[in-house]
Amino acid sequence: MGVQRDLDFAQVKKLVDRLPKKEKETLARYLDDQTLFEEMRQVRRELKDTPLTPKEIAAEVKGARRTRAARARSH
Repeated sequence: MGVQRDLDFAQVKKLVDRLPKKEKETLARYLDDQTLFEEMRQVRRELKDTPLTPKEIAAEVKGARRTRAARARSH
C-alpha cells in the first residue's frame, strides 16, 4: 500500500537540498526538459496556422539551446 502526501514548494525545496549533487543535476535536467517541452508545445499552438521557414525553425532551435545551456550553467 502506497502513502500519498501533498507537499508545498518549501517542503520540496528542503527535500531537494538533501539530495546528493549528482541527483540535483539529474533533477535540474529533468525540470529543464519538462519546461522546454511545455514551451515548445505552447509555441506550436500559437503558430499552428503560421508557416515557418527552415531558417526560422533553425533560429528557434538555436535560441532554445542557448536558453537550456544558460540554465545548465546556472545550476
